[in-house]
This record gives sequence, C-alpha cells and structure tokens, in this order.
Amino acid sequence: MAFKGPQVAAVNCVRWRQLQERVTSSPRIAGAMLVTPETNRSNQRLAVGVAVAIVVVCVALAWFRPWALVGVGMSPMAFWWIRRKFWRRLRVMAQPFPPVWEGVLRSRVAYFNALGAEQQDRFRQLVKVFLDETRITGIRTDVDETTRVLVAASAIIPVFSFDHWEYSRLGEVLIYPGNFDTEFQTDQDGDPNILGMVGTGHLSGVMILSKPALIDGFDMAADKRNVGIHEFAHLVDRADGAIDGVPPGVPADVARDWVRWVAAELAAPPDGRSHINRYGYTNEAEYFAVLMEYFFEAPGVLEKKNPELYAMLEKMTRQDTASFLPGVKRSRPRRVGRNSPCPCGSGRKFKKCCLRLATQGLPR
Repeated sequence: MAFKGPQVAAVNCVRWRQLQERVTSSPRIAGAMLVTPETNRSNQRLAVGVAVAIVVVCVALAWFRPWALVGVGMSPMAFWWIRRKFWRRLRVMAQPFPPVWEGVLRSRVAYFNALGAEQQDRFRQLVKVFLDETRITGIRTDVDETTRVLVAASAIIPVFSFDHWEYSRLGEVLIYPGNFDTEFQTDQDGDPNILGMVGTGHLSGVMILSKPALIDGFDMAADKRNVGIHEFAHLVDRADGAIDGVPPGVPADVARDWVRWVAAELAAPPDGRSHINRYGYTNEAEYFAVLMEYFFEAPGVLEKKNPELYAMLEKMTRQDTASFLPGVKRSRPRRVGRNSPCPCGSGRKFKKCCLRLATQGLPR
C-alpha cells in the first residue's frame, strides 16, 4: 500500500514508536567471532567462577546430604562447557591461512585489498573462524574453496567494524547451481528468478545462495549488486529478532532519520530510472539490503548521488567505504595468466600454485 502527504507522517510516527524502545534499549550484540586476550581472560574468569561455585555449593550441601559431594564432578564439566568455544577458536586462529584462500581474497575481493595490513590480518582470522563454524553445502553443484571464501567475505564485510558480532542464528549455507524459485527448484518449468534467500520455517537458520550470482557479485565491479552481501544484510537486520530494515545497535537519532527516510522513499518510488535498484522499493527490509549492496559496491557513486543517505549508512555500519574503496582494482582470475606470478605472493607460477589448489580444492 502506498502512502502520500500526511499519511507518510502518520506512518513515520507509528513506525518510530514501534522501533524506539527496541532501538534505544537494544543490547550490545553478545559474543565475538575473534578471541582477544581480554575476552579470553573474561571467559576464563567466568569458567573458573562457575566451577568454584559448584564446588562450594556441593561441599556446603554435603554437611546435610553427603551424597551432594557427587555434584563436585560437575565442576570440570562446567569449566569445559564454558571454555570449549574459546579453545576451538584459539586453535583455528593459530592455524596458518591457506594460500588458496589468500589467492581468492586478493584476486576477487576488492574490499580486502583496500584494507591495511593489520585489518587484512583481522579479516583473515574472521574468514578462518567463520568457515570453521559454518557448514557450506552444495545442492547439485560442487562447492570449491573460491565459493567458500566468497561466502565468508560476504558475511564479514557488512559487520567488519563491529567488535562484538557473530551470526549466532546461521547454521548452514546452501549453494545452488543457479537461480531458483519459491519452491527451491532450479528447472525452467517454474520461475527461477531468486538469487538468494534467508530461510524461514523449517529452513530457519539456513541461507540459500545461487553460486553464479555469488561469484558475479564479486567479479562485476561497481555494479551495485552483490547477492552475498544482500542476504547477510538480512541476517544483520534479523539479529534483534525481526527483519524490518532497522538493524540492532543503531543510535536512536540515526534510526529515527532512517525510518523517516525509508517511509518517504517507499511511499513515492521513482517512476523512471533511479540510481537505486528498484527491488529495494519492495519493503523496508529489501530497501536496507539493497542499499547495503550499493554502499559496499559503489560507495563513491552513492555519496555523490545522495550524501544524506550515504551518511546514514556510514553511521549504521560504522564504515566510511567511500574513503577507501574507490579506485581499488579487482584482479579478476580470468586475467591472471597460467604462467604469471600467483596473486597469493608465493613466488610460484599461478598454474602451479593457487590455480591448481582451487581446481583440486583444499581439505578441511
């Protein structure tokens, strides 16, 4: 339903009242993909505290019920349970970064190439942790290391400036051989025009991505489209429990301006050509996801076309992409000769390094 004139103001008011309490009281996202010395010490203190508390309680109860001493055995189990994720992540972070993954990042991910050395190290660590904890499954198609790394990059880019973040509700990413329809079919009998989807119902916790669309999103420079970023933007949006176009943790003043802006945009979508993909005018959630693609694919264009819109996204993502992404060249794999030096920097020929590894895959 479209709204005009005073109705837009009414929608803004209602929408803002619905979101105000959730936005202003939204807690900081719990957990973080990377283990830092500070978070490790905090987790260690928690594990020790819980373990000691169990022992103290069981010993105290033993004065009245001797069998309570059996509960002391739960102490090391509790310690292990609290520490297990941190131990696993520390082991993963200590592992060397696979050269084939490095080659994919350097040859396809412009965002990674635009980062400084320290930030690139952090990006690599996030890739390792994400791929260790997220299952990526091919449905009637192979999943090579290029696909896995591009899925990880799609997940990391939108939240790279968030210190505390993890996709706790994502269990698996399904890779389809092409576009699919609402019945998840890829044959031409239906209408396979869907490139990606965040699952609901029995597919809750699952994301579906078209493999060609995922790859094209990183290979086609500055086209304002990246299905991987689009779908992970929906997951960022859903972190507070609702996919409504307003992600958690957004400052109240920014959220208020964003709600008003989106309501006005959806009430009067452009009739002719627009620098914003028309699919974004479907609803609030799609508008946010489409603009996130735009923000990370062609930030310089967005800032020039609409500085106010760019400024809101900059505050929401805590990233000034226009300051470091424009001018970064993407070295597409098809432009790397078989006898050229490998993009990973190993000094070997491409055909004897990452090209061979990408073809054979890398054991997990």
